[in-house]
Amino acid sequence: MRRSEIVRLQERVGTLGDGFWGPMSIAACQQHLKSMMPSPHPFPVEGSPEFTEFYGPHGDKDYSPPSEKITLPFTLYYGDKPVKSLWVHAKCADSLLRVFQRLAEVYPDKASREGAGILIYNGLYNPRLKRNSLNSWSMHAWMNAIDINAGKNGNKTSWPVNASMPIEVMECFAQEGWLSAGAFWGRDAMHFQATAPL
Repeated sequence: MRRSEIVRLQERVGTLGDGFWGPMSIAACQQHLKSMMPSPHPFPVEGSPEFTEFYGPHGDKDYSPPSEKITLPFTLYYGDKPVKSLWVHAKCADSLLRVFQRLAEVYPDKASREGAGILIYNGLYNPRLKRNSLNSWSMHAWMNAIDINAGKNGNKTSWPVNASMPIEVMECFAQEGWLSAGAFWGRDAMHFQATAPL
């Protein structure tokens, strides 16, 4: 993001708009998003004892988690392929549909959706371990995480200095209790998961 965009972001989350993204801005942004989340929170904390009780086992080559199909209010694109529906873990499918309904209201036409980068879909279900892990499973293995616009919001790209995921997109997810990786661990801003913050 340009410095002027970071200033606007800082002002939106209620901190000093000086254009430098540091600990105070990070804390303010996380608090801003947490304040929008439902209470009680609808999802468990990743790795907590409640997590497996809530979501059940992760997917693997022989098993897929219980899922529901949601029909999206606007078309996404996986490369050149149109995506009009998604299969999502049954425990968070309705919630993700509401996220996309909120996004459709915030970005009411194709031009604004393209500008926000939300038409670029990069996957949801992938039964795999986390990167560089031997025994910790990715949230994608539970079908409760989605990646959007990875090209500009990659795993090693810091947010918001180098990544471009709009705070308004993060807010739409937060209002349904979804955690934004960009805001909560400063990178991987393409990634949103249906878990509670610590």
